[in-house]
Amino acid sequence: MMPTIVNRTGGKWAFEKLANILSKSLWLDITEDFGDINYLLCVEENNIYNVSNFIPIKSIKIAADKREIEKKFKEYYVPRPKTFLANNEKEVEVILSIYPKIQWILKYPIGCGGINHRLIENINQIPKRWPKPLLIQEFVQQQIPEVYRLYCVDGETFGFNVRRFKDKNNKIPWVSHANGATYEYGESPDKEAQKVAKIALTSTGLYNTFGAIDLLKNQNGEWYALEVGTDGIYNYVDREIENQDLFDEINERLAQAFWKNLGTPPWGKNWKYKE
Repeated sequence: MMPTIVNRTGGKWAFEKLANILSKSLWLDITEDFGDINYLLCVEENNIYNVSNFIPIKSIKIAADKREIEKKFKEYYVPRPKTFLANNEKEVEVILSIYPKIQWILKYPIGCGGINHRLIENINQIPKRWPKPLLIQEFVQQQIPEVYRLYCVDGETFGFNVRRFKDKNNKIPWVSHANGATYEYGESPDKEAQKVAKIALTSTGLYNTFGAIDLLKNQNGEWYALEVGTDGIYNYVDREIENQDLFDEINERLAQAFWKNLGTPPWGKNWKYKE
């Protein structure tokens, strides 16, 4: 059996750093040809439907589109802020009229890091040619803007952290690494956070392979799932996490899971990076 990391096409430069990390941790070559089992990074969509991949291709597609995530969250009753998919502006107008006390976010469905998200009060604030269906979500007020994250590999969650802005006066609602938020460690997830994470990752098909889940806590202390992420084709899970132990743990867990059913792993008894 020939396992490989596949990274090709004109966009492969965006995945090169991750490809090199994975090559050393999974002990695999980076190629432009599909193997028997793959860790797909940048590939063209029309050639992947019969390809065997460590992370289900269907799940990669779901994680890349917040509208598809919402469909799965709704199907599995994942706790989340009030969220709607609207076919047009008139449907949004109805939602705004039914819930006048809620502040709403118009989410850009295929972006990451909060890029292009915006708060809206009326349909005139919806840009023309915005991708449809329109995804609007309740904005959860927080005294300090923060988003929690858990990672999951092979059915186990780990690596609990929280993103916050170092400047406590920074009230930007999109608490992402891309917007300058930093990772903080030391807190532990309670059972409810772990429960929400599990059902969210299960709903999107990532629980038994690899994914990350973003969570927030409302003013009543209830946990909500925001979205999931994974590696491949469109995006990848942020590895710039400012924590070497967690960085190594993600890589080791991925390596062990990838080789779990492939026979004796190439590193021998104890995992280590390939030199």
